[in-house]
Amino acid sequence: MQRNEEALAVGRHRLGWRVQVTKAPVDRLPLPQAVRHYRGGWALERDFHLVKDLPLGLSPVCVWKSEQIKGLTRLLTLALRLLTLLETQVRHGLAQTQEAIAGLYEGSPTRTTERPTGTRILHAFARAQITLTHVRMGKSTCWYLTPLSPLHAQLLRHLHLPTSLYTALADNSS
Repeated sequence: MQRNEEALAVGRHRLGWRVQVTKAPVDRLPLPQAVRHYRGGWALERDFHLVKDLPLGLSPVCVWKSEQIKGLTRLLTLALRLLTLLETQVRHGLAQTQEAIAGLYEGSPTRTTERPTGTRILHAFARAQITLTHVRMGKSTCWYLTPLSPLHAQLLRHLHLPTSLYTALADNSS
């Protein structure tokens, strides 16, 4: 077996390098732990990928005027900020309470995570099949709202939103 230095050089060039700097002393933050910490952290690049792909998707742009492109880009940037805020708030809440959340993975209801993505959180609400029913009998009117699941109550709690925000849908529908 011989080392192919040329192939190794090409491979290294394709992989690229990232320089990470920290003031933390080595005895407090050894290199392997620093790398794990970095990889587990927030990455700006991931968010830009979301703008170009699903769920936000800038891929098929069907606008012609520069004002439309500017408006669409601003709207997607706002949606990205909201998605990032949603994810950050829930992750922070889970870290504070030192709990994991189950029910975010379609097909694996018992699978838990301490670091849910904004996309999974939105999908959990989209799968909820929330129904607001209005029944009118003579002069009386009744509203029925699908009960809030424990998963959604937990998500709202970590987002610092009261459950009354949900239950008020039926109250305010008259």
